[in-house]
Amino acid sequence: MPDRYEIEQLVINDSFINYCFNRNPPDTTHWKNYLAEHPEEAATITEARELVLGISLMLLETKEEETVVVPLHGRRKNLQTLFVAASIAAVIAVTTFLFFRSEQPKTLIAQSYAFTTALAEKRTIKLPDSSTVILNAGSELLLDKGFGHKNRTVSLKGEALFEVQPDAQKPFTVGVEGYDVKVLGTVFNVKAYPGDKKSETSLISGKVEIYLKHTASAYKTLSPKEKFVIVKDLEALPASTPADLKPRAPAATVMPLSYNRNQVNVETAWSTNRLVFENETFSDIRQKLERWFNVQIIFEDKIVEQYTFTATFEKEDINQVMKALQASYGFKYNIKGKEIKISHQNRR
Repeated sequence: MPDRYEIEQLVINDSFINYCFNRNPPDTTHWKNYLAEHPEEAATITEARELVLGISLMLLETKEEETVVVPLHGRRKNLQTLFVAASIAAVIAVTTFLFFRSEQPKTLIAQSYAFTTALAEKRTIKLPDSSTVILNAGSELLLDKGFGHKNRTVSLKGEALFEVQPDAQKPFTVGVEGYDVKVLGTVFNVKAYPGDKKSETSLISGKVEIYLKHTASAYKTLSPKEKFVIVKDLEALPASTPADLKPRAPAATVMPLSYNRNQVNVETAWSTNRLVFENETFSDIRQKLERWFNVQIIFEDKIVEQYTFTATFEKEDINQVMKALQASYGFKYNIKGKEIKISHQNRR
């Protein structure tokens, strides 16, 4: 049991909900004891309890008119599901408070089919099957309309860390450009930004299967600490190409996950607000910096693009990051608004 709870955790905790309605003596005793042991959490408990009771009242007032955007059939007796499936109209004031109450990364309970993040933004999403998705900057996650009762299929443009709840009857599938990732229950990271040269699926725990598009059998099965990497052919065929000449098949491979000198996993470091570069060129990290800080980077010299860096940043702003990188090579940079121009030191 955690030492403290966030309001977002309390309002979907069945034991806490029972305490709010005083309908299960063991749960009531548990939370009274928790309050006695953690008096500093009294304000949080009170706020969460008022939120639970407020949502319940709204659900009663809307009766059978609730709009279920992502339904889970056959589980309506579970109040947690009611919170997920509640009418947007009935709980809009509550959700506005819940999801935007702080400047910390927001946790959303899925109530729509599409989730997006802007540049320099991350978002945590709780899906109706209790799986959790952390969506990285500049990303889009789409849920299939049958998600939860017919399937557990999503599609991704961008990057996301998935923690999937097991369900042998409904494997979880993530569709990205070029391939699908199928799992039963596991933790894995998918990076598939449109326009990037590479797409990666990194397995932290469990097991995932990789299916190339339009294939019936699994192309690769990953073990923990492995990642599937596919190099996309971004060069379009010329208009004069004969019709029977097909584009080259993308190069694909399986390799170990990357760790820095402090044993921090490079592939998932972003989900804990760490910006990690491990022997990467300036050209490679350019898009990471642009997404992380919502800036545009312009290289004025080709030589600068080949500079390589190994570094970890957590709370630094873009100017501090640029100064730290500059210490390695002494390049010049100029920040004007959201535009950063970088040039070789000896450029004339």
